[in-house]
Amino acid sequence: MKKRFSIIMALTVLMAFVIPNSSFAGIGGPTSYKYSTYPANKVNLNVIQTSPGNIQLKALNLSANLEHTSYIGINGGFFSDQVEGTTGMKKTHNIAINSGKPVIGTDKAGNNGWYNSGNQGTIIWDAKNRKFLYKVLNNGWEVNKAVGHTNYWAQGGVSMSLGSANWKDTMKKEKLPNPDGLAQRTAMVYSGSGIYLIVTDTKCTAEAFRAAIQQYFGIKDGSPKNDVNGIFLDGSGSSQMRAYDHNNKLINIKGDSRPLNQIITVTP
Repeated sequence: MKKRFSIIMALTVLMAFVIPNSSFAGIGGPTSYKYSTYPANKVNLNVIQTSPGNIQLKALNLSANLEHTSYIGINGGFFSDQVEGTTGMKKTHNIAINSGKPVIGTDKAGNNGWYNSGNQGTIIWDAKNRKFLYKVLNNGWEVNKAVGHTNYWAQGGVSMSLGSANWKDTMKKEKLPNPDGLAQRTAMVYSGSGIYLIVTDTKCTAEAFRAAIQQYFGIKDGSPKNDVNGIFLDGSGSSQMRAYDHNNKLINIKGDSRPLNQIITVTP
């Protein structure tokens, strides 16, 4: 009996090491995400780690910045503050689709989260088959074709091409704004079965930001990992994050406090 108990205890300890992210720390104790920071070469990464099923893409439609909402999450795709035609919609520049529908309304002809700015990197969570897809796509019809059903979410941005030696060529082709300037940066990365929302509170180039992320995930150019990739999201004054750390302290990365069009949220 004593031997059996010892075996059970040993297995319990082993599982604690094998499954380190079985729960997440946040407000009120274990919850749906974990907030952490990671310094790398003078670039400070603020990271929300969660499960893809906890992600919900939402529209603020330039009504507020993230700080003045109750959402946990980060800013989303690139945007402008122009009103498009008579729809009253502000122009989004990236795919942001929940369950086959764009985040702003349902009119797929508008600039409402149905289109990227040309062919750009898109992270898709296929909830039906429980897997990530990474595609370079132009619009939601292409997303639907790639997935084959509507039980998914899809977020577009500019390909980070993690592990690729040719990442700069791809970044230029997909037209990342201000890649060489010093600015706050935002990214979405998937790794294995997890999703990571990443924002800097330091200013850096796109190259330095990407290098810090590769260091975080243990990736080097020329040695990509099949289950890790990411996208640049809107940066500079749009780089915003709202979360709670393990001490229940509210973390607000404000950018320049500008109102946002689209955000990426974590459900409780």
